[in-house]
Amino acid sequence: MNCYDIAEKLSGDTGKDIEMLTAMMLPERDRETKRTIIEMLNRVNDYALLEEKGLKPSGVDYAAFAVGDCLFEMPSDEAIEALSDAKRKAEDGDAMAQYTYAMYILGGALGFPDYTAVVDLLEKSAVQGHRDALYELGVCYMNGEGVRNDSLKTEELWKKAVALGNVDAMVALGAAYRGGKGIPENPTACFEMYKAAAEAGSSAGYLHLGICYFNGTGTEADIEKAIETVKIAEDMGNSDAKMLLKRMQRYYEEEDLDAIEIATRNRTEIPD
Repeated sequence: MNCYDIAEKLSGDTGKDIEMLTAMMLPERDRETKRTIIEMLNRVNDYALLEEKGLKPSGVDYAAFAVGDCLFEMPSDEAIEALSDAKRKAEDGDAMAQYTYAMYILGGALGFPDYTAVVDLLEKSAVQGHRDALYELGVCYMNGEGVRNDSLKTEELWKKAVALGNVDAMVALGAAYRGGKGIPENPTACFEMYKAAAEAGSSAGYLHLGICYFNGTGTEADIEKAIETVKIAEDMGNSDAKMLLKRMQRYYEEEDLDAIEIATRNRTEIPD
């Protein structure tokens, strides 16, 4: 008897299935079959532990889990405790826990992400002014994950997150204001967002601020300032800055740009 034959006998009730597998295992004489039953019994016990903690995995077939034929991996004991603690505190209304538990779900710690649950948790946290929850909720609205796609709602949420100092929201809004994401193009706001992110210590902020200087997006084109700014991003370890810096320096050295040439070049922007 193989694991799939045994799986057909499962009821879906972990308590009953543990009893059934134990009853099958004890008298079994075939060593291979006995080992298969024990392995399945261990996995059903694992599933029962998750159920007991209120951590039933999403989008994971119970029988497939028992057989060991699914992508979901059982969290470590430490992870289970962290998940259980975050869930309990989130249910008690703690904004940080609501955000943390949402990120656990989004990261696949409990199977395939349940975006409806994620949005519910993020909304509860965002209402309490959690800046990271505001940013992540904006991402959900931008991508249509768990909610209807709404770029204007995204802008509203990201603005609130920016006001509270979320750097990811600054960078994301900078990109959105460059156009193409459903939010009206706004070169000045694009520049200001990247500048704010850079001032907050973001290497991505410095990188894209440099691109703004190079292309004259929301500010006067200044290739020397662009090189200087992207160099900061490179010094901070930004992986994209090194290649871009070389391109900018080569362009500067080969073209010997003056103000008129800069204005002409600005019609063709450096891509992100």
